[in-house]
Amino acid sequence: MASPIPPPRIAFDELSVVFGATRAVDRFQLEAQRGQVIGLLGHNGAGKSTIVNVATGAVPWTTGTVTIDGAEIAHGSSPRQIAKLGVAVVHQEPALAPNLSVLDNLELGRTHPRRRRDRVIQAKAALKRVGSELPLDLPVGVLSLGERQLVDLARGYLEGEIKVLFLDEPTAALGAAETVALHELIRSLAASGTVVFYVSHRLPDILDVCTRIVVMNSGRVVMDRAAAGLHTPDLSEALAPGTVRQSVDSTARDSTGFECRSGETEITARQGEVVGLFGMAASDQFSLLESYFGLRAGDGHASLLGQPYRPRSPADSIKAGVYFVPADRETDGLLATAPARENVLLPWYGTRINPWWIDERSGADVYERSRVALNVQGPGGDAPISEFSGGNRQKHLLARWMFPETPTVLLLSQPTQGVDVAAKADIVRAVRELAASGTTVVVASAESDEITSMCDRAYVLYQSRTATLTAGADLSDQNLLDALLALANPIPEIPIPVDGTNDV
Repeated sequence: MASPIPPPRIAFDELSVVFGATRAVDRFQLEAQRGQVIGLLGHNGAGKSTIVNVATGAVPWTTGTVTIDGAEIAHGSSPRQIAKLGVAVVHQEPALAPNLSVLDNLELGRTHPRRRRDRVIQAKAALKRVGSELPLDLPVGVLSLGERQLVDLARGYLEGEIKVLFLDEPTAALGAAETVALHELIRSLAASGTVVFYVSHRLPDILDVCTRIVVMNSGRVVMDRAAAGLHTPDLSEALAPGTVRQSVDSTARDSTGFECRSGETEITARQGEVVGLFGMAASDQFSLLESYFGLRAGDGHASLLGQPYRPRSPADSIKAGVYFVPADRETDGLLATAPARENVLLPWYGTRINPWWIDERSGADVYERSRVALNVQGPGGDAPISEFSGGNRQKHLLARWMFPETPTVLLLSQPTQGVDVAAKADIVRAVRELAASGTTVVVASAESDEITSMCDRAYVLYQSRTATLTAGADLSDQNLLDALLALANPIPEIPIPVDGTNDV
């Protein structure tokens, strides 16, 4: 006789959460079976955090139900009551008291045995469940972030079995070794039956450990698929419809927008084309981009729309219609205390942008148009740029050079670095739309997925050597890395003996 199918470990049924006039979650429907690791993705404001807060008791829901192993959670249950049902959360920055010991933090806010010996036994058992043997008398303030996350997670096991675990940006500040260790722990927890919801903007981490991907938009599920076989374009299309470009034969474009020769390196980009420059971190592709913008002297020959182009300063480049978005938006791009609108319009005040002069009224129109085009989320344009998330600050920097005047050539240095996957999809879509209008776009990056998600073609650079990859199967993460490795370690030529023998 077949065993009965167990109910979902957790299920949300027609769940809605309303704050005044805002519907943060709209009839959210999702079931998760034991052992699933679910990547939960979406823009800021998509509803991810609200789902986490509802499931852990921090926020009450308005309508619908939530069940754990088939048992409905009572509406209005406190975080402590829900924790006893087996639901735990580890935030990006664990809520621990740094001046207290590991043992004190584990017991904080919980009832515990009076005898220290019994308390120590319980604490060590909880830490063992998360693969840790931290000394209990160690102050939490001296622990690494990864170790603090383990202490926070072990707190859940003091309540009993963890059936559902929510991880909020767990690897945002972790190194590679700590990330690997965390992912191994997640797999171990999943193997024991725990459902893990993994909220992160780091797409490689999501795809490394998750078995299922759920994308939210406007409080609803817009994509729910197995992670196996899922690729970046699929996610980009779900997060920002219209991102995925049609295959285009770049050789069909007649007009060369930008061309540069330096030593053995020759870069050509046609009008309406997005061309990538890929190489190692802090390598040639970035210095080339700076020379194109007049930030440093170039040692080659360049042409713009068929005419010689040799900028002596950024002012020369801007006058020629060549604009540059630097990689470090905080240091080299934005004014932290200035309003968001001013960060976009500042270079353009007092200049003639066809068909108007930029002033307060026309600037406000341009700013609102740029917000729509880049799907900017956050407060209004009068708010300081520091009040926006990292991805939305990056969108403002892009808006400065995409609006109000359309560039002839747009130079982008790692334009999606440090932004969440949803903001990345918005940026890729906006850049593709700009290219479709005829702008030449050149993207310099050390991240292969940034090149493959954005570009029609790519040049792989290593010192004076160059390889070229075109869109399609040729332009993949692995092929970019293989080409870079081949340039860095060329196969030596074997000398041919002059006497005709086979001896070398």
